Amino acid sequence: MFAGRDQLKSLIARWCPSDGVHASPVPGISCIKVSRQDQRAKRHWRASFCIIVQGTKEILLEGQVYREREPHYIVSPIDLPVTSRVAGVSSAHPLLCLKMDFDAVALREVAAQLDRARPEDLEHPGRAIFIGKASDRMLDAALRLGTLFVTPDDATVLAPLVMKELVFHLLKGPDGPAIRQLVRAGSQAHRIAEAIHRLQASLDKDADIAALARTAGMSRAAFFKRFKEATAMSPLQYQKRLRLLEARRLMVEEGLGAEASAFRVGYTSASQFSREYSRMFGNSPLRDTRALKQTAAVVQDM
Repeated sequence: MFAGRDQLKSLIARWCPSDGVHASPVPGISCIKVSRQDQRAKRHWRASFCIIVQGTKEILLEGQVYREREPHYIVSPIDLPVTSRVAGVSSAHPLLCLKMDFDAVALREVAAQLDRARPEDLEHPGRAIFIGKASDRMLDAALRLGTLFVTPDDATVLAPLVMKELVFHLLKGPDGPAIRQLVRAGSQAHRIAEAIHRLQASLDKDADIAALARTAGMSRAAFFKRFKEATAMSPLQYQKRLRLLEARRLMVEEGLGAEASAFRVGYTSASQFSREYSRMFGNSPLRDTRALKQTAAVVQDM
């Protein structure tokens, strides 16, 4: 067991005066604390590399449960609509997490170096979310990154190096080959990831599946198959769920009305938006957002 785990917990807790996501002094790094166990809820998982040193984050993606005992990591190079919850926590034993925004450039650099050393790795189709046991070397790097919070001058130079080291330990682990495929230029996994990013960046526009398939260099059937392998849903399901999740965030966090939020994410019919919203969240937009505001519930995930 990693000897510095308690120190890492203390470092994260220090930067979390309350429950929630708190930016650290190092750009791209956040500390997260959750002290209340919650029910499974539909949320928007942001592309990130999370190391959870205490507590458990459970993710359900189209019937498959992703869960690991502490300390563990959760990584996804893409945004995903998921169902999730925090388990095994209390005010005395909160979830404590170090979150690193997903750095595609660093991932590509480290992956390229490893590819030269291990060119025999083949395509590894599968889900674009990964959860596994955090190794001692990974936790040691996370601890060194956390100690840089109090030395901003040192952090300017050293933090990017330690962050790249964390990526190295991730890519050397059991999930490394599959993750590397997602950033390896020319691989089918990378072309699907690029299509997913294009869908995500244009939620307000109707998806042109034929154009996405052509850009990915695949037939429509092959594109659908590989897209579903990565996300567990079809391109249209993916876009619809991200649209509804983003509309929910706009209503809860930015105070927009239902109609304005619907149009912002690409709906042209308020009645269609209301029907699909109610089908996904089990309540009308007005009632759902009112309940979320009253309970201060989290509408976005890590």
